[in-house]
Amino acid sequence: MTEIDLHGFKHDEVEDKLANLLILHYNMNNFPVRIITGKSEKMKKIVRETCEVQGFTIDDFWNDNPGAIILSS
Repeated sequence: MTEIDLHGFKHDEVEDKLANLLILHYNMNNFPVRIITGKSEKMKKIVRETCEVQGFTIDDFWNDNPGAIILSS
């Protein structure tokens, strides 16, 4: 599974950079994708909103890591 690790990203950087990475991985057929968010609730919220705006489905059922979000196309 493809992973995007957001450790080291500032909250205000994530929206634009994540959207570009998601589109890149989608175009390369690299889905599903695990996005490593860490423990920050603010980061999780930003990631969820960005994914929803881009039209990606968050798969909470298969996710056993509270510091990550899994997306399907």
